[in-house]
Amino acid sequence: MKKHLSLVFAAALFGSLPAMALDCGEPPMQQPPVPDGSRASADDIRDARDAVLTYSRSVDEYLTCMDQRAPVILPYLTKEQKARWDEDLTQIHNERRDLQVKLNEAIRAYRRQDS
Repeated sequence: MKKHLSLVFAAALFGSLPAMALDCGEPPMQQPPVPDGSRASADDIRDARDAVLTYSRSVDEYLTCMDQRAPVILPYLTKEQKARWDEDLTQIHNERRDLQVKLNEAIRAYRRQDS
């Protein structure tokens, strides 16, 4: 009996692995703060840059996962759901880009005040 239950459990576990592998989790939502470059220290700018790079990597990982998941999910979505899928992923990418632009502006402001 125990042997049967073990085999059933193992089959269920291995059968669920592809589904679990496709779970991308929640999208990265917590953007790191970017300091005002005209009043920031070098350490503030460096810390912000590191935080933005880490956040950007998490966005890349999420978007890559969602791209890999798309062929499995998209055939079952309605036209409206597909449009929402695209809008959501585009919004995540655009928010990341806006954060990177904000960081670049802060770096420029820091360099102007340092000159």
